Amino acid sequence: MNLDDTIVAVSSPPGAAVRGIVRLSGPSAIDIAQTIFTAADGTLLSDASWNSRFEGRVRLEDHLLPACACVFRSPHSYTRQHLVELHLLGSPIVLSMVVEACLASGARRAEPGEFSARAYLNGAMDLSQVHGIAGMIAARSDLQLRAAARLLHGHLAETAGRARGELADLLSLVEGALDFADEPIEFIRPEELRDRLLTVRNELENTTAAGLRAERWNELPRVLLTGRPNAGKSSLFNRLTGMDRAICTPIAGTTRDVLSAPLALGDLECLLVDTAGLDAPTDELDAAAQAAARREMEAADLILHVLDPISQNSSVPTADLDFGAEPTSSQAAVIRVISKCDLLPVANREEMRRRCVRGDESAACFVSASTGEGCEALTVAIRAALSDRNIDHRDDTIALLTEHRDALAESIEAIERAIRISDRQADSLADAELVATELHTAAAALGKLIGQEDTEALLGRIFARFCVGK
Repeated sequence: MNLDDTIVAVSSPPGAAVRGIVRLSGPSAIDIAQTIFTAADGTLLSDASWNSRFEGRVRLEDHLLPACACVFRSPHSYTRQHLVELHLLGSPIVLSMVVEACLASGARRAEPGEFSARAYLNGAMDLSQVHGIAGMIAARSDLQLRAAARLLHGHLAETAGRARGELADLLSLVEGALDFADEPIEFIRPEELRDRLLTVRNELENTTAAGLRAERWNELPRVLLTGRPNAGKSSLFNRLTGMDRAICTPIAGTTRDVLSAPLALGDLECLLVDTAGLDAPTDELDAAAQAAARREMEAADLILHVLDPISQNSSVPTADLDFGAEPTSSQAAVIRVISKCDLLPVANREEMRRRCVRGDESAACFVSASTGEGCEALTVAIRAALSDRNIDHRDDTIALLTEHRDALAESIEAIERAIRISDRQADSLADAELVATELHTAAAALGKLIGQEDTEALLGRIFARFCVGK
């Protein structure tokens, strides 16, 4: 990657929009942008201050289009280079023409992620923040976005920096005990070392736990529709998702395959799953479909047990609800959903609800896939039931990648070994060399989190902060 090139790319999302953005970064970014952009007041972009915005026009062949240019002079930019953003009509064709014009003026087409790569290589962000950008791009919910934003804003780097600083202080004391082993100087007592290491370990473990909570959001919670054949599961699936994916007929056993679609629940999202009805199988194909449904039941985070209040042989309410195929083996919570409520007299509902709840804590909802009655209340109930799974959207939750978790685990293991060594000591640190080795390992692992494996810098800090010349 040549950092002396000036690169250009469309930085707004694909597709048509009211506004699109073309971004340039590099030594010639301002000069290249000036070849196609003219400010309304005649000001040259090259005369701009470190952060300026100009209204004007972009010339594309014989056409002038309204646009604005945002100029960020080095080092006051995302990449720490000269950077210009041209904001104009968000037509893919227009944006492509602007890029081609910049290429003709000497820019190079940016490689994937090159703007962020330049920011990292120029010291504008550390490696964990680069990962945060990737996490924000991949986020599928507000919770995932917030967890990735914490990574981007440097919370992991701050944690790693604090931990490395404490390890450096402790290492300076342990190294001092080694260098002056023959002198009657007590640099640090084993119990103090152990207590301070425990504090560092606990903070790193809390960060790991916060990452595990965010990791669960990468997989959407699975909400399964189950019940007797022809209970109204597929119709409800279509109604809730707004998709006409499931075939709905009065013939029982229509659904054979496992169908799934995302379901928005405010700032949460789940995967709604429709499966075959559970009953005595009529043939091998039906048996296979029901086996797939039972496997889905074991993987579900929440089960919507759909109950049909209408007699299978008539259009009148049943004397009682048929709870056949009640999900008992799954550990998931269950919401009992009484379907086809548009056919159920209001006078019958309270008695029906009493029979449905049956004295336990399960929720009961009346819905009609035909009219939409009760569907909004059902989505609220689903969100509430999934809230325990997503209860960890606290401010400390952070998105961690595999390499982050591995580095944290390596550091925690080294610190725990150092703690065990200090536990074996009596009044003085006899095994200071072993402890120092583990502290070096722990600090180096934390350096991987932010792309700083600078052993020399760490040693420089050790000796700069510690003086025994008195």
